[in-house]
Amino acid sequence: MPKEETKLPSVAWRRFAECFRAATGLRIAAFGRDGAPAPVEREEDANVCGLRIERGDRCVSFYRKAVQQVIQGDEPLLFRCPGGLLVFGAPLGSVHGEAEGVVALLGGGALAEEPNSEQIALFAHTAGLTKEDAAAAVAEFPLVPPRRLVELAHLAQFSLTAVVQGQSARDEFARRQAQVMTLFEVASDLHQSSSAHELQALALNTLGVLYDVPSAALLFREAHGEAFRAHTAMGSLEKALLSWRAPADAHPIRTLVESPGRPLRLDDLTALRKLGLPESVERVTLFPLSGRREDVLGLLAVVNVDLPPDDEQLIRGFTIQLALAVDNQRLHAEVLSKGAELRAIQTLSRQFLSCLEPDALFKAILEEARKITGAQRGSLMLADNGNGELVVKAVSGINEKVVQKLRVRPGDGVSGRVFATGEPILVQNIEHDQRFSRKNRPRYSTKSFVSIPITMDERVIGVLNLSDKLSGEIFAEEDLRVLEGVAVQATIAIERSSLYQQSQELRKISITDSLTGLLNRRYFQERLAEEVDRATRHGHALSLIMIDIDHFKAYNDANGHPAGDKALMLTGRALRGSIRAIDVVSRFGGEEFAVILPETRKLEAQEIGERIRREVESLYFPGEETLPLGRLTVSLGVAGFPEDARDLKALIQKADQALYQAKDQGRNRLVIFGVSEPAVPRSATVAAAWTKVL
Repeated sequence: MPKEETKLPSVAWRRFAECFRAATGLRIAAFGRDGAPAPVEREEDANVCGLRIERGDRCVSFYRKAVQQVIQGDEPLLFRCPGGLLVFGAPLGSVHGEAEGVVALLGGGALAEEPNSEQIALFAHTAGLTKEDAAAAVAEFPLVPPRRLVELAHLAQFSLTAVVQGQSARDEFARRQAQVMTLFEVASDLHQSSSAHELQALALNTLGVLYDVPSAALLFREAHGEAFRAHTAMGSLEKALLSWRAPADAHPIRTLVESPGRPLRLDDLTALRKLGLPESVERVTLFPLSGRREDVLGLLAVVNVDLPPDDEQLIRGFTIQLALAVDNQRLHAEVLSKGAELRAIQTLSRQFLSCLEPDALFKAILEEARKITGAQRGSLMLADNGNGELVVKAVSGINEKVVQKLRVRPGDGVSGRVFATGEPILVQNIEHDQRFSRKNRPRYSTKSFVSIPITMDERVIGVLNLSDKLSGEIFAEEDLRVLEGVAVQATIAIERSSLYQQSQELRKISITDSLTGLLNRRYFQERLAEEVDRATRHGHALSLIMIDIDHFKAYNDANGHPAGDKALMLTGRALRGSIRAIDVVSRFGGEEFAVILPETRKLEAQEIGERIRREVESLYFPGEETLPLGRLTVSLGVAGFPEDARDLKALIQKADQALYQAKDQGRNRLVIFGVSEPAVPRSATVAAAWTKVL
């Protein structure tokens, strides 16, 4: 759920900035996402050196670029402004939520050491001052070591957060196994099965294929409830399992029925025989199928396999879908016998399941519920996992701005009461109902409404509210019963949407490097194979750049692995900022990176590679002074397809050879395969370099 914007009055911001300057001697300014001063910031204060900044000059351009760099990460960065002053940047929006448009803080305007003539000349040129005036201005800037400036950046970041927002909570996403995506598709097919046999066979075959289950069976409660009997089985023990009848009062099953939740594992042979299982069964894991109206309507038995905990967890989630699908079939039979209005519920499953994006799904659920009952107004509220309060996810017939920030605690009002108790509320006349006995509110045209809980895993996750029938009639028990059917379908769809969102996050994790956020080597090789194949079919050019950080081991040894990790992150960020939208950048391994350049010849690749080299050369890494080149740099090698190589493996080898030629020729340079001398000599200095430190 997006974080709400936090209120930060301009007066409060100016007081904070003044206190920060008084305590540290440094200026601080607030900026928005476009790099312009935030609404709370006065134009005349939007600088960190104290000089009047006119629109369009180099300083404004610097601020914009600095803000864009800052908001890409969570930690403060250090820059060197065009005038040579150290400036810190601290992100606010990406970690703590935007505060009145403030996404980044820039501050500082300090010197790392006593100014020399070059420093004064650079400042004079940038600020448009004479050398004498520049010398006087530079003398007023405080001397602050880079490490201390980073500490002050952290202080500014978290102090402002404490003032405007307090502690922020970050939801954690549980990782799911790759089988989840297949389970999504199967879950949809379960709800569209035309018969109970088709549904059950699909479920068991899915488990057999995805989890290598040798044998399994589905058991359902007999009409009198005394036993569970196998209806469907699969695997080598199919015939034996189809004759299985498990007494409902047997100790292990009774325990599972009375407290459905975690699956039950049994490997005691005596207990297995008492349950009526054949001698060929050495172990069994029982998963309860919890229905809408019964505690447990059936059992899934997985036989003769020791399931890993992760697989067991996913199968448990699958049984929830299976149980709902089975119950849905039973409900379907009931609905068909109770008129056209109830039959309409069955169409909801397909409509809801076609919506994977949460916002679209929530609107669809509310709209269908409103249509079926003939209601004018309604709202769908779901629990916020952060604080357990109900928040509005969709509204109809109500101004969204009125309820957008509404929060309802468990037990408060009608919705809070339904949420806390899990019991639906049907009110035919609010003024006569003894539970509420209050005047009807002017915004409602009738005095009748209905609120029902939405539950998942025996836990209430939300509330559906409907009011004001178009006909002017009151809501009746029939409406309540119909809406309970809607709630079942809504539960299925909400869970599926939630799993889909988690799977998207899982897919992102599977193809990216966790440290740099770049694509990982496995996905890079897949993409390179695709691009080589495409270039072959269409006769396009293709270039590959291999990049290696110079003297990285020495940097790591001198400054420690945390500094090395930050150097890798900054290098990755520089790569992303230097390539085109069609290019593919990845972390190839260790301190080595690779860039795929589709439809690009080597001379064009040379320009992009040089841009990368210059960008990294301009970065400042703490402790880089100890390196042989006096700074942390990269070497690059370029190879082209098809002139240098005719396949993927050879292309990587040629680019690697060019890379090591760059290393041999002195590092911090780019070499094109097949060219004996570097195409562009390494620059001696970087004028007006901005430097960035994590």
